[in-house]
Amino acid sequence: MNPAGADTLRERAAETVAGVARRLAEPDAVAARPVSAFRAASLSDGAPGIALLHAELAHTDPAHRAAAHLWLRHAAARARQAAAPGRQGLYGPPAALSYALHRAADGPAHAPGGQGAARAHLARVVAETALARAEWEEQRLAGNQGCTAFPAYDVVSGQAGLGAHLLELGRPAEPALTRLLRSLTALTRPVRVDGRELPGWWVALDGASYRPVAPAEGHANLGMAHGTPGPLALLALAWRQGARVPGQRAAITRLARWLLARRRTDGAGTWWPGQLSLGPELPRPGRPSWCYGTPGIARALHLAGLALDVPEWREAGVEALRSALRRAAAGGAEPDEPGLCHGLAGLLQTTWRTSRDSGDAELAGHLPALAARLLDLADDTAPFGFAPAPGERPSEEHPGGFLTGAAGAALALHTFATGTEPATRWDRALLLA
Repeated sequence: MNPAGADTLRERAAETVAGVARRLAEPDAVAARPVSAFRAASLSDGAPGIALLHAELAHTDPAHRAAAHLWLRHAAARARQAAAPGRQGLYGPPAALSYALHRAADGPAHAPGGQGAARAHLARVVAETALARAEWEEQRLAGNQGCTAFPAYDVVSGQAGLGAHLLELGRPAEPALTRLLRSLTALTRPVRVDGRELPGWWVALDGASYRPVAPAEGHANLGMAHGTPGPLALLALAWRQGARVPGQRAAITRLARWLLARRRTDGAGTWWPGQLSLGPELPRPGRPSWCYGTPGIARALHLAGLALDVPEWREAGVEALRSALRRAAAGGAEPDEPGLCHGLAGLLQTTWRTSRDSGDAELAGHLPALAARLLDLADDTAPFGFAPAPGERPSEEHPGGFLTGAAGAALALHTFATGTEPATRWDRALLLA
């Protein structure tokens, strides 16, 4: 794309972001399908994720400061109405509120007053949750009590997501972070269940419905949201920040090698399935998305290569992402929805981060086309500025939210429009950076 065309595309992206932000400026004006108190307080669909959008935009436009504060107050009110505190991961209350408050505190969206006390209290709750999860895992392993579960390790509901936040909470969170890293390190060792040796992250859940099943009918998940790449990315990011425990290097190596041993190849390049079971494998790539599929895995491998300075892992991650983008463009298999989780916004942000860290020209060359296709989904007639995702959606999935809705899409477009790293590092919630 020529420079003039690129400038025009960035201007379109900035205008779309501004339009979404206007539609999401006031909580009372956001009248969409009703959501439960839990979802309204969650990072995926609720007020904390929308607060992230305004906190990020406040770094370049102070006018968004007031909206960020409105959404943070709304998030706090909804969190008080939600489920018992301390039982959820990063995406549920109260960790989601803690995450949003800390993002807003690091820039012009910061407000004095009671927020400092609130942040300290919520940080303690997050740390206590992580410690309880780590203790549960230690007891499970010590007693050989079967398979692990997603809350023990994944990004959305488990330790990888909580660890992403603990990395930024400073000295008071260090004991919890240390225990969490030890727990994830132990998770990488194989376990014996019903006489079988299985990966430590094997879950006794059906791969389609996630209903409980016998261990032999379970699976090893390969998605960034619920699988192996989440702990790998967290352990790598922690290593780069100097947060290290005995065995962590070996755990990163074990996870990276396990993933590399299970990559597949076709005419477009390398790919991974979304999950592996003991039954016959479905020989097709996962969707090109952050949550499941090659892009999230590629980013985790790249981060591991950066952390331990292993060129082979870095190049494997870059090449796998190149392959996913080529395959999607050639076969018309790109996401047809805007969101971060399984939509174009997540693919755009993952590609932007990996391109930035690797300096890879091919990845950088894909960014304008990804942004353009995301912009094609913008819809002025839609309540929050983007066409609804196709197909049947969960009844409580909010079209204005962070993970699958307009707020997340706008954040990824803002990264593209500015060409700069997010000031709030909001994509730490995706373990992209």
